[in-house]
Amino acid sequence: MSDQAQKLREMANVADVAPSVPSKKTVAGSCTSIAITSGKGGVGKTTLSVTLAASLAKEQKRVLLMDADLGLANVNILLGINPRFNISHVISGECAMEDIIVEAVPGVFLAPGASGLEKLANLDVGRLERLRMDFMGLESKYDYLLMDTGAGIGTMVTAFARHADLVLLVITPDPSSLADAYAMVKVLYEKGRDNIAVVVNTISNEREGHEAFDRLNQFVIKFLKKPVELYAILPNDNDVRRFGRRQAHLSGQSEGNRFYGLVSMLARKIVRGGPAAGTGGGFFGRFFGGK
Repeated sequence: MSDQAQKLREMANVADVAPSVPSKKTVAGSCTSIAITSGKGGVGKTTLSVTLAASLAKEQKRVLLMDADLGLANVNILLGINPRFNISHVISGECAMEDIIVEAVPGVFLAPGASGLEKLANLDVGRLERLRMDFMGLESKYDYLLMDTGAGIGTMVTAFARHADLVLLVITPDPSSLADAYAMVKVLYEKGRDNIAVVVNTISNEREGHEAFDRLNQFVIKFLKKPVELYAILPNDNDVRRFGRRQAHLSGQSEGNRFYGLVSMLARKIVRGGPAAGTGGGFFGRFFGGK
């Protein structure tokens, strides 16, 4: 994978003109990108991604939710959607970008299944540049781009995270989750990214959440000299698992649930005080440009 990523960067750098993409909504680069990631799998990252997307839509924002987990692309399963096409079909030229977008709920649009992204490393420069234009044009139509990445510190996971305007790092109180989260922070800091906000998930009570965050942050400050920020503490909720089994995360059943209420508060925090959209043609301009 590292060889493929290097080849991708080399090809992308050949196209040294950063295109300006007209937008139906606003100018390119005004979409705020958020990578939702974790050092360890099984921490509730995808559930958070889906719920946060719906909560941002309730704030009157247009949201593009991209399944960026190369190994286990499953956002569509959680949403009960069976798409005909996904991102790999766009990359292979089988369909156009607009053909894969599915509206999950009003305001939330899904770009399903990113399992074909590794094929980018085998494309010629011309095709790669056309894809960059397509992705940037797609991004320009939304207020927020949410990317549900894979877990761990692999090349593609960290590529999504380091080019995003904000990284939401999901952890649990489990010691292995904290250790892997520290590894993720270390890698991103080494790559010059310090836009990391922590979400502590599946806690029994708020005190446990603060203790888990404090343990992580103490190590980050001690060894990396720069703290991370706590954005949210989310409970271990049986209803969340029940909604997941019914593929009903975005249904009216979730109204009044504490988990969903806290994610709504997180969405408002992001809208009112979160990061501004970055420069360089938006997320995809930076990602394809290897900056």
